[in-house]
Amino acid sequence: MMKRVLITAWIVAAALIGFAAVAEAVQPAAKPFINVSTSPQRLDLGTASFPGPHNVSKALTVQVDSNCLHGPITISATTLRHHLGDSIPPGRIFVRTKGTYGFVPMDRPVAISAPMSGPHSIVLDLQVQTGFTDLTGRYRGTFTVTVMPPV
Repeated sequence: MMKRVLITAWIVAAALIGFAAVAEAVQPAAKPFINVSTSPQRLDLGTASFPGPHNVSKALTVQVDSNCLHGPITISATTLRHHLGDSIPPGRIFVRTKGTYGFVPMDRPVAISAPMSGPHSIVLDLQVQTGFTDLTGRYRGTFTVTVMPPV
C-alpha cells in the first residue's frame, strides 16, 4: 500500500511539474520598451560674461532604459529665444559626447549613441557661442532627444 501511495504521489508531482513547464512556455514575452529621461530635467546654461564660446558648467545626462535593441539616439536644439526678440540659433549651440570627438554644432540632429540594447547613460557637455550683439538676459529653448528604430 505504501509503494502505491508513493508511486501515485510521484505521478501527481511529475504531472504538476509538466503542467508548470507548459504554463511557463506559453507566457507571452515582455513587451519591448524604451524609456528616456534626462538629468537635470531643466538645464540652466549659465551666464556668459564675454563673447565667445561659453561652456555650460553642468553636464546633461541622458538615461536610456530598454529591454530591446534600439537604433541611434540623436539630440537636437531649438533656437534659444530672448523675451525681447533676440535669438541664438542651434548652429551656435554645441554638444560633445565620448562619441563626437569634440564639440559639434546642433544646427542638425547630432548622434549621441550608437544602436544598442539595455540600460545606459550618455553624458553630454554643452557649449553656447555668444556674440557682442546678443542681449543679456534669459533665453529659452528646448533640447529634443530622439530614439531611432534599429536598422
